[in-house]
Amino acid sequence: MKITRKQLRKLINEAIRQSEPGYHMSYPPDTKSLGINYTALVLDPQSQQLLSQYTPEGWTPISHHMTMIAPTHQKGSRLPPQYLNQPATIVINSIAGDDRVMAGIVDITQSDNLPIKGPTFPHVTICTNPTTKGKPFHSNQLDPQTAQPIEPLVLTGTIQEILN
Repeated sequence: MKITRKQLRKLINEAIRQSEPGYHMSYPPDTKSLGINYTALVLDPQSQQLLSQYTPEGWTPISHHMTMIAPTHQKGSRLPPQYLNQPATIVINSIAGDDRVMAGIVDITQSDNLPIKGPTFPHVTICTNPTTKGKPFHSNQLDPQTAQPIEPLVLTGTIQEILN
């Protein structure tokens, strides 16, 4: 396979700059063989409890994580090693929902600078409605513009690669 000088220069620059925080995702040969389903900021129990107060009666609480690399983008993508298993903080300042699902919208201006690839917008699924057969992935279909503001919640967790 031949590559141009411009392509080679780009590859070299990416390799050099990869260790810079938040520069870009790395691209290993095959993440599927590693069994990685998605990458997320997994919330600690205290943060999960903070979000559970917004779960309506009869709904199923979720409040587990904020997806950083969605399953649809995970193949061939990984975060640089300095991010993995590290603590991080996000701030939820509003909640969006419909009859299937509710999600806390992440205020990226007040949260740690985290590389995100895949979700439609940064959010944490709070709960699903079993009556309407709501699923956590439905939160990607919510419109963050319709979110209702809440008192900001500071949530903490650890960045992890979630295995199949």
